[in-house]
Amino acid sequence: MNQDFFAQSLLPQEWPGIHYFDEQEANAVHQVLKAKSPFRFYGPNLLNEASQFENELSQFLGVTYCLGVSSGTAALQIALSAIDVGVGDEVLIPGYFWVATVSAVIRNGAIPRLVDVDDSFSLDPDDLKKKIGPRTKAVIMVHMGGIVGRVDLVKKICDEHGLFLIEDCAQSIGASQSKKMSGSFGDIATFSFQLNKNITAGEGGAIATNNEVLYKKALAVHDLGYPRNEFGRLVLNDFSRWGIGSRMSEITAAILRVQLKKLPVIIETMRNFNLKLQKILNDRSIVTRTIIDSNGFSGGFLEVILDTDIKAKIFKEVLLSNGAKGGQNSLYPIVMTEWGLHIYYNIGSLVEKKSFSGNSSVWELQENLFGKSYTYDKGTLPHLDSLISRTVIFCIASKLTEAQKDIIERAMLLACMAVKAEVNEILC
Repeated sequence: MNQDFFAQSLLPQEWPGIHYFDEQEANAVHQVLKAKSPFRFYGPNLLNEASQFENELSQFLGVTYCLGVSSGTAALQIALSAIDVGVGDEVLIPGYFWVATVSAVIRNGAIPRLVDVDDSFSLDPDDLKKKIGPRTKAVIMVHMGGIVGRVDLVKKICDEHGLFLIEDCAQSIGASQSKKMSGSFGDIATFSFQLNKNITAGEGGAIATNNEVLYKKALAVHDLGYPRNEFGRLVLNDFSRWGIGSRMSEITAAILRVQLKKLPVIIETMRNFNLKLQKILNDRSIVTRTIIDSNGFSGGFLEVILDTDIKAKIFKEVLLSNGAKGGQNSLYPIVMTEWGLHIYYNIGSLVEKKSFSGNSSVWELQENLFGKSYTYDKGTLPHLDSLISRTVIFCIASKLTEAQKDIIERAMLLACMAVKAEVNEILC
C-alpha cells in the first residue's frame, strides 16, 4: 500500500475522551469562570458543579456515594486511608497495574505483595488465596484495559477472610460485568480522569462506595481532615483525620459532567471495533485476552497473545509497517514488555525497595519486617511474565474513519499471515 496514504491517514492518538471535546465542554468551563467560583466549597456564585458531578456519577455507577478528587493517584491513597491501611499491614495487588497503585500502598506505610494474573490479565483468584497472610488487610483489583476479571470470586475470597476489596477503575469507567458497573463490586473504588482515560478533564479522579463510614473518612482525608457544613466551612469537631488537600475543582467537574454524558457512545464505538478485530484474529486461531463479558468491556485496548516472543515482535512489526500505528509520539502497538510502569519489574523503586522519604523504606520498619523477604524482580509472577513477553497491545482510538479502520483490519490480517508462516516475508 502507498506509504503516502499511510502518512495522510495516521490514526488518532489513544485519548478516548478528548476526541469528543466540543463547544459543550468549553461552555461548561465558561460558565464556571463567569461565576468566578472555581473552588468547590464556596465562592461568590457557586454553581455546585462538583456536587452535581458526584451525584450523576453515583447514579451512573449504581452506588450510594461518590467523591470527586484531584487525581486517580490521590484517590488510591485516600481509599487506603479510609480503610485504615498503614504500617504493619499488607496489601495484595496484581503485577499488572499502573505505578500509582503500588506507590499509594508504599506512601501509606504498608507492604505490597504481588499476586499473579489469569488469562484475563486480572487477579488470579487461585494465587490470591495462596498469598493471603495474617497481615493482609486489603486487596486491590485493577481493571486494566477496561476489562473486569473474576471479580465475584475475588470478592467472595475477600469476604471469607475479612479483607477489604478496592477496585482500581482508572482504565475502566463505563465497563461492566453482568450489567453491574466496574467500581460497584468492592468496598471502595477509585477512578482517574487523566488525559488517557475514557473520559477526561486532563486530570481528576473519584472515589465510589456504598459504605457511609468509608465515604465520610474519604471526605475528610481528601480535604483538610475535617468535615464541612452547608456553607463549605470546616467543622472542627471530634471527627478529625490528616487531610491531603486533593479536592476536585469546579472547572474539572464541569468538564466531566459533559464527558460523562458522552461516555456510553465513546465506549460503544471502541468496543464494537475491538470485537470486530477480535473476530478477525480468533477466526485465524490467534488468541486474544480473555473477556468474561464481551458486552461489558470498554474496548480501548486489544491484547493479542502469540505463541512466542519472536512471533509477538513479528506481529508488532507487521502492524507498524502497514500503517496500524498512532500519530506522533504514540506508543502503540507495542509488545507488553515495553509497557513501562504498567509492569511490576519495570519499576526500579519497587524492585530495589526504595524509601518514599527519609532513610528507611517501609520494608525496614520493625512492624513491616514480615515483608522483608518479598521480591519484586522479574520472575516473581511466572504466568504474567510469560503472557506479557508474548502479547502485543494495540490501542483502539475512540474516533476512526472507515479508511483508518480498513488500514487496521488489513494490517491485522497481514500480521496473522506472517506469524502463521503463510508468507515468506513481512508484507508492506
